[in-house]
Amino acid sequence: MLLNKIITALIVPAILFAENTVLSWEDCVKEAFAGNSDLKSAREKIFQAEQDLLVTQSGGALQVSAGLNENNSFPLTTGTYSASSGYSLSGTYRLYDGNQYYFDVAAAKEKVNAAKFAYEMVSASVRNNLRAAFIDLFNAQELISITEDIKNSRKENYDMVKLSYDAGMEHKGSVLLAEANYLQSDYEVTAAKRNLKLSSAKLMRQLGRKIENPAKVTSGFELKYDLKEIPDMKKLVQANPSYRQNQAQKAAADLNLQSARTAFSPQISLNGSAGKSVSNFSWTTPDLSAGISLSLPLVDGGLRAAQVDKATSLSLQADITLFIAAYDLEVSLLNSWISFQNAFDQIGVRKKFLEATKERAEIAEVQYSNGLINFDNFTIIEDDLVNAKKALLNAQINYLNAENSWLNAKGAALK
Repeated sequence: MLLNKIITALIVPAILFAENTVLSWEDCVKEAFAGNSDLKSAREKIFQAEQDLLVTQSGGALQVSAGLNENNSFPLTTGTYSASSGYSLSGTYRLYDGNQYYFDVAAAKEKVNAAKFAYEMVSASVRNNLRAAFIDLFNAQELISITEDIKNSRKENYDMVKLSYDAGMEHKGSVLLAEANYLQSDYEVTAAKRNLKLSSAKLMRQLGRKIENPAKVTSGFELKYDLKEIPDMKKLVQANPSYRQNQAQKAAADLNLQSARTAFSPQISLNGSAGKSVSNFSWTTPDLSAGISLSLPLVDGGLRAAQVDKATSLSLQADITLFIAAYDLEVSLLNSWISFQNAFDQIGVRKKFLEATKERAEIAEVQYSNGLINFDNFTIIEDDLVNAKKALLNAQINYLNAENSWLNAKGAALK
């Protein structure tokens, strides 16, 4: 039975896929986590944001610079050689800037958080696509098994009707229809095997592997849980990496606005320098200086006002984006949860239908052999059995896809 199986695994080969390679979900996750290019790119963006933070933090530290000069001259007009050299050391430390440094550092930290949440979003997308490909291959495998079972059943029915026709108990139309049903089932087996290769290639694409011999996945299906009560959607929204990224971007926009407003504040810095020079081989007295500088731009052609207005607009835009994101996420979560529940319930219904049609088919076979029902009634019951087998598989695959969508809506990452 397809139900109540647990996904188990063999080991993924290191380079190439050998024939009949079997992959578990855990194998696929490890493979994608290590080699997926989208995840690698997202990790680099986190690193870049962290480096931007370090650059911003460096602005609040003591800035020290050293200088060394050497000058030799021999003017032809005077014919007198002169030489001079010297060294200097200077430093600057910002005492007050209207808290601009504080706001800039805080904004840079929020951008690091946003990059981390963006990574989680990429991870969730990779997991979703990988799981969809895994389910597709699992479906292709199970469909081969079902179609082969149907083909064997159709062959037995054809042989039984042919015997009845040869005995003069059945007309030719019944034989031809039974033969057509058998040929149809044979075609479905062939088509299912072709689709298996395509589904395998799709999974290889998600793993970043070369398309070699078709791989298989461990057959498994497990009804994990049944959420009869609606979860706290607002709480799930708050935990979603997409929403949290928007929160971080909103916080960064607010901090950038406060930083822009500090442009109207004076800046006070402590300056100091020390140096010494030698001219014509005679050292001069060392130069020492220290002081405090204050600067305040008076006229800038409207530059500061325009920067504040732009920062204000970006803050408002981030606030609107956050509100829309929360609303859309809540709707998406509710929709995914409902689809998940419906898919869960549908499996039980389809199992009952299959159980009933199996019983009817067994009874009908005996009745037809004894001449108690005609071929038309018998083939209708057989068709119901075939459809019930396919419907159960479809319900199971719909459940797996609905579960995948539900986890994706919650932002489940590749783990």
